[in-house]
Amino acid sequence: MPATPIDQHTTEAVARYLGPVAMRFTHVDGAVPVLDPAVRDSLAIVTGFGPTNAPTAGTLSIMLGAVDLQRQLRAPMTVIVSDLGAWNSRNVAWSALVQVRDQMFAFLVALGLDREVTELRSHLDHSNLVRAGRIARYLSRADFQEHRESLLELYADHGLLGSEVGVVTDSLYTVADVLGPFDNGAKHVLMVSGMEEAYFTDLARLALERQANADELSLGWTGNIGALYFRVLEGLAGYPKMSKSIPASSIHLNMPPDEVAERVMSDDEASQTAVLSAIELASGWGAAATATARKRFAHRGTQPGPWREVRADFCHTFNRYAMLWKQCAS
Repeated sequence: MPATPIDQHTTEAVARYLGPVAMRFTHVDGAVPVLDPAVRDSLAIVTGFGPTNAPTAGTLSIMLGAVDLQRQLRAPMTVIVSDLGAWNSRNVAWSALVQVRDQMFAFLVALGLDREVTELRSHLDHSNLVRAGRIARYLSRADFQEHRESLLELYADHGLLGSEVGVVTDSLYTVADVLGPFDNGAKHVLMVSGMEEAYFTDLARLALERQANADELSLGWTGNIGALYFRVLEGLAGYPKMSKSIPASSIHLNMPPDEVAERVMSDDEASQTAVLSAIELASGWGAAATATARKRFAHRGTQPGPWREVRADFCHTFNRYAMLWKQCAS
């Protein structure tokens, strides 16, 4: 089933299970049944991050959301930093990927991820490499052409992609990530990611269904995959999202404070909505402070001063996260 915006009925159901965390999600795909407390004992959560660069505000928003979700559900969670996948699908040096991978592990823990209920790993995990090899037989080249990243052409135009085989290999590793809990006895998997990664859920469902119907070639996995998709943080300067791979679209945690201020404090109208979204999703501010930011954003045309004050406050907040990120470097 395709991911759909959360309607009123679904909003109430998701909010009942997730509380305030539900506001971080804009789209749902079969998530309500797997969130039901009646199946909580057999639920596993899967999410992940690409280590191509320091986290942007968009990546930070998902990291904070993952921590909030874990605290709410207290279900086993696997968080993957996709080093080998990124090596195949992006043009980034291996040494850089490894450095960012290890820093991300430490940063996620520093943000509050509970290691008692979380497996933190990379694509070098032997079990996942074996699983990727075992599920490849259930997927075709046409499947990967139909279900692929929506921004693939944009990345290609910027010279950021690896080979076609590399991009498919990255997708195969990630599908194996999503299916991993079934390999370990779970019956219900909740995939949590940005909306632009919904194609991984589609591919995982195809593989799960086909192996279940493969008779003697089946792996014996049964269960359901639900997905919740975080709100995509719009990119600066009019880009569709804040992307690590497109520097002009984002602020990130390795950026010097003066450069963060230059982008956040810019009066370029094409960036204002993105800055507000970053405040809503990647600041960690409480509800009252976020509501004040929205109000000042709405009146920025006639009262620009208060909106500038909000943006200055966000610069300070973001730079505190940046200091934490740097402290997590090995």
